[in-house]
Amino acid sequence: MWSQGSDDSGELLSYPSLPELESFYRELQSEFPGTVAVEKAGRSVQGRPIWLLTVTDLDTSEDDKQRVVMVGQEHGQERSASLVLLELARWLVTPAAAEIRRKQRIGLMPVVNPDSWEDLRFNNVNDVNLYADYSLDGEPTQPESRAVADVLARMQPELFCSLHGTEFGWKYRMGESNGFSWTTSQFDRAHSRLFIEEINRAAESAGFPQDRGEEEAERILPWLPSNIHHSYYSGQRITSCVHAYHRYHTLANTMEVHHPLSGLIRCKRMLELGNKRWRTEAVGGYPVRVMFQQDETFVAAYGQTAAERRASRAELWAHTNQFVVARGVNEPVGMALSAFSLDPEDYDRWRSLEIDSFLQQKGDELETDLTEIRALCRRHSRFQSLRCDQIKPTASAKGGRLLRTAGHGLALRLRLPNRSTIGRVWLDGQPITTSSSDGYESWPTANGFTVLQINVPPRTDSGRFQRHFVVTTYEAPRTDLGNQG
Repeated sequence: MWSQGSDDSGELLSYPSLPELESFYRELQSEFPGTVAVEKAGRSVQGRPIWLLTVTDLDTSEDDKQRVVMVGQEHGQERSASLVLLELARWLVTPAAAEIRRKQRIGLMPVVNPDSWEDLRFNNVNDVNLYADYSLDGEPTQPESRAVADVLARMQPELFCSLHGTEFGWKYRMGESNGFSWTTSQFDRAHSRLFIEEINRAAESAGFPQDRGEEEAERILPWLPSNIHHSYYSGQRITSCVHAYHRYHTLANTMEVHHPLSGLIRCKRMLELGNKRWRTEAVGGYPVRVMFQQDETFVAAYGQTAAERRASRAELWAHTNQFVVARGVNEPVGMALSAFSLDPEDYDRWRSLEIDSFLQQKGDELETDLTEIRALCRRHSRFQSLRCDQIKPTASAKGGRLLRTAGHGLALRLRLPNRSTIGRVWLDGQPITTSSSDGYESWPTANGFTVLQINVPPRTDSGRFQRHFVVTTYEAPRTDLGNQG
């Protein structure tokens, strides 16, 4: 890629110098002013700029664009990761990436540790591992990692990728992987294993083998109490990927890159997947919408645009510790009932509560006649009491503030048997119709279910905790295994 670069000893790959990198950023911005923006995201310990390249169609509305952040060289000598992002920037301005630019905003930080670029230092000049300079509740300690955290806070991206690698290129034998690094894999697995597997297979189809970690070691990932020797060894440090996931429910991927071309293939595949409909969703996008699950009931981000879903996602994710979800039986009986609350105390009020008593209370509270719904529930002998099987919610929140109403809306999902036909749907005792803004939607999933989603618009009344209950009737195809074959 580069005809000349900074001095390397031995037979290491030739890399551009920091001034050459800055020139490349400026030239790319000058040549593609409607596509590339360059800014300083922060400065290193020694005052060197940390550059952020934003690549998108600047003339297209931001409302329905997803956001992506990719960083390289958190470890100073791992410059193959930087080469991947430089090549990715060159590809993103081509006609082949036009659809990605229209639907996504990609932020690239190729060199996060500039003080260590020339001397191949692993840590920064303060001898801190920037990749692991994070905590669940605090902020990073170093200016370089704070620059990454600031970009993440500003963009709250759907996808974050931290790229790692080597300075030795083809002269150094190193395995490649996605979703984890070998020293911090306990916390670095992405929450969508199948998404990562798509990336693995893209690289393998081009001839670049990928490490599956615990799969190939044939050991489980979580540590077994008193017997860690039967577990896949991994570290316990909080990384930038964990930070992004913990704060914003971002789909985070730690990528190990030995061959820059392999890294480029994988990054392109990630971005392509972001424009596709994920196997459990009704619209295109990264799989980051579901905030909570209890058996067949889910809480998901609300919105018809990427911006609306992002705002809802960030708000709901910060308060999942107070969610209460109660449900009836989850067998295919032809109807389903689930209740949701933001009041943690409803956990003790609702669990094991008779459904008829629950509906009677709700009818009185809402001044609504629920006679028909109560009669439907009585028809099913096992459909008699609510269950709360989740971890008990906590009545505390960061900053001491509990979320009382979802200011950016929320979506409640019921997962029904495959090929179910939706009958009637009630929200809080009132019948609702199909609508992507204030009604229900349904769709079949690639993994064999039917999803019923109830869209609850943003609420502004913060006086009471927000509560809802959903009831639906449906018909599911009968499967008589005794007549098979």
